[in-house]
Amino acid sequence: MFKKFFNKKKEEQPLEIKHDWASYFCRVEDKPASIRLNLALHDCAPIQNYKHRIWFSIKLLNPDENGFTTREEFPVICTIEDAIAEALEKIGAIFVGALKTNGTFDMYSYSKNVENLDEVIHGVMKNYSDYNYATDTKEDTQWDTYFNFLYPGAYEYQTILNQKVLINLHKQGDNPEIEREIDHWLYFETEKDRDTFILKSETLGYKMLSKQTMKEGDHLYQLNISKVSDANSATINANVWELISLAKENNGSYDGWGCPIAG
Repeated sequence: MFKKFFNKKKEEQPLEIKHDWASYFCRVEDKPASIRLNLALHDCAPIQNYKHRIWFSIKLLNPDENGFTTREEFPVICTIEDAIAEALEKIGAIFVGALKTNGTFDMYSYSKNVENLDEVIHGVMKNYSDYNYATDTKEDTQWDTYFNFLYPGAYEYQTILNQKVLINLHKQGDNPEIEREIDHWLYFETEKDRDTFILKSETLGYKMLSKQTMKEGDHLYQLNISKVSDANSATINANVWELISLAKENNGSYDGWGCPIAG
């Protein structure tokens, strides 16, 4: 009896997945695309044994001119997504991201195994007989699809961060049309790089607020600059992309922005 007790297999603990979902626009095969993914997986992936990448795709019935879902079709696509994600979760899969482009909606997941996958998918889609769908699996131990296809590049990632700041400003009653001083922070490898950047940024209408030398890190030379503008997303993104490009030319990295609330 005691031997059986002590030899009992240790139960496998359920995998805890953090969530930080975000969306961004890009182009896939030169077509407009929208990608939504769980950014939190970046710090823990690839997850051991979750080596099977699962792809599920449905053809939209009435895509708009950009190949995205229309307002009318959006609710049913959301319902299908929830049902597929729930069904795959029951067989141990992790839903990592989704793509809308060229009249299709694709979902990507990772799983330890793909047994009974077709049966699971059919169990959901039999309730949506109007939709054509397809599935595919492949071994992807390094999560290449997540990191090199779904995950945003530097510009797209900063757009996501910009949107989070703008949403926070909106919640606090900010009027984005009102011009105010927008602060930006950057870091550089050398003092010369920073000084060169300052001169170039001044020609673009920025002014230096402060500069400091940090005690540790690869980019020790901090810079804080500002420019008066509105806080509309188009303006913010354009200015931030401009600074990211200029920083890269001078061995620097962009580290975000902030501004006072205007109302």
